[in-house]
Amino acid sequence: MRLKKTLLFSLWFLFFLTFTAELVKIVLDLDPNAGHKPLGMAHLFFWSCLLLIELAMAGLSVYFFITHPKRRIRLAVLSLCHFTVILALPMIFNNWSWTCLLYPWPHSLQSFDPATPRSAMVISLFIGFLFVPFVSYWWGARLFCGYLCPHGAFFSETYGRLFSRRPGKFLKLGRIIPPFYLALMAAALIAFICVPDIIEPMRTAQKLLYFITAEFFYFVIGIPLLGGRSYCVLICPMGYFIRQIRAFKRWRDRLKSFNDD
Repeated sequence: MRLKKTLLFSLWFLFFLTFTAELVKIVLDLDPNAGHKPLGMAHLFFWSCLLLIELAMAGLSVYFFITHPKRRIRLAVLSLCHFTVILALPMIFNNWSWTCLLYPWPHSLQSFDPATPRSAMVISLFIGFLFVPFVSYWWGARLFCGYLCPHGAFFSETYGRLFSRRPGKFLKLGRIIPPFYLALMAAALIAFICVPDIIEPMRTAQKLLYFITAEFFYFVIGIPLLGGRSYCVLICPMGYFIRQIRAFKRWRDRLKSFNDD
């Protein structure tokens, strides 16, 4: 039991160190007087910690694949999606922007970033604006949020399984934060369409918001205290977007049934 708690704390501390290092990167990026040397050291430390996290998640994927036979298909598909967009594609193309494939709008604005390759942008736009709405309309949130999402779905099946689920009273926040977050992302999208040159300051703001909610809060606070789906339930704009698509389908089905009667 003591060994288990020690390993659990070590893994949590690795997440804490990783995203503290990212906070340092963000601060240095915002401060032009910091110079390149400390920023380079922060980059090195962050990517080293992130690689250790991915190795740990790979180990947990194998462990839970063996110990949870009923969830093997889901875990295998999620692991394939996660490690493809987080490790394989960025390493093959030497460009982190390829993560936008399964982090499309409204999850992030990365597909619109000038640093994102056009091919990655096109695929991300197809997934975010056509594929996800289509499959969500017909099959609900189960496909993307259950089998494809490389963030909340994957980490809830690996890191999140080490902690109990107890969102409790915080569930009320899930009625406020996701629609507000989606409204912000919609406003950002409209602003970008109207004034394309505004994308860089918007990306800076969005990356900071994403770091606070989807990274530091989720991994350091949310999962240990509230469970693996804490980000999905309380914050995720993509999940809320999908729920609105399903709500529209239910409304349309009721309207069609009423007209048929």
